[in-house]
Parts: sequence; structure tokens; C-alpha cells
Amino acid sequence: MFFPTWFHALDLHLLYLINQNWSRPWLDPIMARVSDFDSFRYPLAAAVILTLIFGGFRGRLFLILMAACLIIGDGIIDWDFKIEVNRPRPNETEPHLRVVTVREVTESVPRLHVAKGRSFTSGHACNNVALAMVGCAIFGRCAWWLWPWAALVSYSRIYCGSHYPSDILGSWIVALFYSYFILKTAEWLWKKIAPGKVPRLYAAHPVLFPPWPKLLRER
Repeated sequence: MFFPTWFHALDLHLLYLINQNWSRPWLDPIMARVSDFDSFRYPLAAAVILTLIFGGFRGRLFLILMAACLIIGDGIIDWDFKIEVNRPRPNETEPHLRVVTVREVTESVPRLHVAKGRSFTSGHACNNVALAMVGCAIFGRCAWWLWPWAALVSYSRIYCGSHYPSDILGSWIVALFYSYFILKTAEWLWKKIAPGKVPRLYAAHPVLFPPWPKLLRER
């Protein structure tokens, strides 16, 4: 992956600032947990089940659109970028980085050859940006907190030595584009297909993504 010399130098400088200079022992376990999907696997599974049962139209719509974002965004777009860009992770190529995991903190040892570079894009960043986009589209301002959460997860990926800052910036741009496309496509399909296929449901929900003030009044 080609970057101008000045940009790569800035990228490295910010990486080492976040990973080393701005690190704290008490932050390590927090960032490691935030960055570790396995820590949230069972709570997420429970949340999905509860949303399916009690979430109503809006909750189930949220799950459907998030499934679309994961399939299209994470399963196709993210992996295509990883393959085409083929950028090694910083903890594979940069020396003296703190590699922070749930179990331990170690120091990176650069490899001579990395078979598959998987640094760009960041699946963690993409998925959580999509989560914030979909959440705010459906639940309005009630879901504002998903943006700080997406930022925290993204920051943790740099802090733990798994991604360069430019990986995260690029991931946010990519995820904003594809999640917006998915939302607009869903809105178009709903207006095009729903009146004929599910007229009662369409009559109850003629607008897929109501304006935020209306959402707040309904709650």
C-alpha cells in the first residue's frame, strides 16, 4: 500500500503516541476488552434474541439491516479491501509496539514476510460505524451513544497495536459509504415492494426511518 513519505511518517508518529506515550497500565485491560469481540459474544447473542422477541417492528428492522451490513460490509467489502490492499498490521512489521491483549501485554517483533496483510480495513471499526449509522437511522437521537462507542472501539484497535491510524480513518469512510447505501436501498425497497406485499405493515409504518422528533415523541 503506497503512502507519501510524510503521510506514513505522520501515521507512525500517531501510532506510537497512542500505543506507547498515551498508554496507561489501568487502560490496558479496558482497551483489550473493548477490542476483543469474544468478550461480547454472549451478551450480543442475548440482545439479539431479546430484540427478536420484544423489539417490535423497529427492533427487527434494526437486526435485518445490521445483518445486511455484516454480510455486505464485513463479509464482502472489508475482506475485499484486506485482500486488495494487503497491508500488514503494525504489530507484524513495526518494532517495539505494545501488543495489548486480554491475557497479556507483549512487545512486537517485526516479521521478514507477512503472507496476508489484514490491516486495511478494520472490521471492528467498520462494523461499529455501521452499527451507529443503522441505530441512529432507526432509533434517532436515542442511539447517539453508539458514535462514542464506535470511536472507542476504533481507538482501541490503534492502542492495542492492531491497526494504523490511517486504517481507522479509511475504515470510517468506507463504512459510512456502504452503510448509507444499505439504508437508502432499504428505504427504496420498502416504498417499492411493501405496499403490494405487506400492505397492513406498510400502512402502520409508511416511513421506514421516521424523523427523530417523531421517534422521541413515540417513546
